[in-house]
Amino acid sequence: MPYLLLVLVPTLVITGLAAWKVRSTYARWSQVDSGINMSAFDFARYLLNAQGLNEVKIEAIPGSLTDNYDPRSKTLRVSSAVAGQPQAAHYDPYATSIGVPMTSRLSVAAVSVIAHEVGHAKQDQDHDPAMSLRQKIVPVAQLGSSLAPWLIIIGIFMKLTGLALLGLVFFAGAVAFTCITLPVEFGASKRALAFVEPLGLQGQRGEGAKQVLRAAGFTYVAAALTALLTFFYYILLLFGGGSRR
Repeated sequence: MPYLLLVLVPTLVITGLAAWKVRSTYARWSQVDSGINMSAFDFARYLLNAQGLNEVKIEAIPGSLTDNYDPRSKTLRVSSAVAGQPQAAHYDPYATSIGVPMTSRLSVAAVSVIAHEVGHAKQDQDHDPAMSLRQKIVPVAQLGSSLAPWLIIIGIFMKLTGLALLGLVFFAGAVAFTCITLPVEFGASKRALAFVEPLGLQGQRGEGAKQVLRAAGFTYVAAALTALLTFFYYILLLFGGGSRR
């Protein structure tokens, strides 16, 4: 019951809201023309080159909103949903008219997503402190998210407090990773807006880009909150008296 009340129910609510916000916001602004007459890959290349990131490779990746930048291989990956996004008939707020389908034009949502990943590439180039720190704790975070819960549970049930504490330390690394991710993601979004505003994403289009990036950022806030809730629950289990020998 404590787990249901303290972790499971809040996690389902928070993550559910975040997922709904991203889907609905992206769906709305994927129907609004950005005014940029390029393919997704050409636009990504244009932004990268404009920032002096000529060495960054561009690849396609399956899925929807799976776009990412890999600092290890210096690769920006564009999801199939963004790269091959069908441009349905849309309303152009600037022309106050219904636009015909155009496969070579990008939506406000697609431009925002690509610019965000270019923002990460720029952070990597500039050796952004938060991004560098996040990369350093990746191994601990991976252990924390996969192995730590088992160490904690086994340690508690077998009354091996040391083992449970070790698991808690590893899980703290995973929590730290989610928290450090926040300034990295918000920083990339700030850079993204600076990239696209001179290209015509101002006014209503600019507001759309902000909404898309804010919705994406909310998913990372949700991840950090749920990780903290789980961490506090583990602390309650360990120091609530049940694990002491």
